Amino acid sequence: MELDQKITIQDRLNQHPSLFRYLLLDPLKTISHLNPLHMDNLQQSLGKEAIYPVLRHDLAYSPEHCPQLILLASPGEHCEFSWLADSENYARNEALQEKRYFCAWLTSAQEPKQLAASLAKQCNQIITDVFLPFFEPLCFELLKVKSPEDGLAGLIWPVSQWWFMTVSGNIAFQAGKNVDEKSWLTWGIEMDLQDFRSIRKLLWSWHEAEAGLPFDAAMQAEEAWENTLDTGLKDTDDRNYWALNYLTMRVDIGQHPAVKVLIQQAIDNPSQRISALLQTLSDEVWLELESQTIAQPSMDGINHYGA
Repeated sequence: MELDQKITIQDRLNQHPSLFRYLLLDPLKTISHLNPLHMDNLQQSLGKEAIYPVLRHDLAYSPEHCPQLILLASPGEHCEFSWLADSENYARNEALQEKRYFCAWLTSAQEPKQLAASLAKQCNQIITDVFLPFFEPLCFELLKVKSPEDGLAGLIWPVSQWWFMTVSGNIAFQAGKNVDEKSWLTWGIEMDLQDFRSIRKLLWSWHEAEAGLPFDAAMQAEEAWENTLDTGLKDTDDRNYWALNYLTMRVDIGQHPAVKVLIQQAIDNPSQRISALLQTLSDEVWLELESQTIAQPSMDGINHYGA
């Protein structure tokens, strides 16, 4: 769901006064002690009783390194902190970083201790016998991209509202719903999530190449990455380079006969990188490919982050 980015997250949280309001932070990403969102500062301003570790099973022996659920307001209380606006800015500034401190803003009817336990349990249930840190913003965004409409609603319950920062720097939303049967992930979604760090690297490369990302960047990057499988390329760097070419040129260069020959060379001899082989294409071929690029639909009017 695309949201009005002019409405502050504090206003969004206060639209649900009958629920508990929360922050979800991941201390595996270190931040400055001067930041008001640092755990020590939050403990000082909100009290130790407002912080609840989400005991992920692989880090349960070290609660301080587990995600932390921060209680901002209980039902009937107004949620108002000067640093909540900073939380938006911080989440936006780290949107493309490999590890992100800020995970989400949440509402729930469930009390903090129970909700922390529910979130930890969900990480172990989404994929059988695998701990999935679905609360990490990019992981959550890819889940949302690949799931059926409202497919995440039952998975995140008892969270009622889940707001997160997309890689394009926009706040996105997922509603939770109590359903009889939860829609667990398909094999295809599981495979995509195994590649989500490669997709993050692709998104960073795209951002560097164009100094901005469209609002649906995660969806486009995931599709471009998945389509690289059709080429037969196996090397991760080759796939990244190929997907980046598609995202920036907006044309499938692999359909050109001269490029098909180079792809086969890279497949037959894995020591050859497709990025180097493409540099051997003649100027005439590149002009032909660029003419196809110009014919693609314009990207004008799409919101960009960093543009």
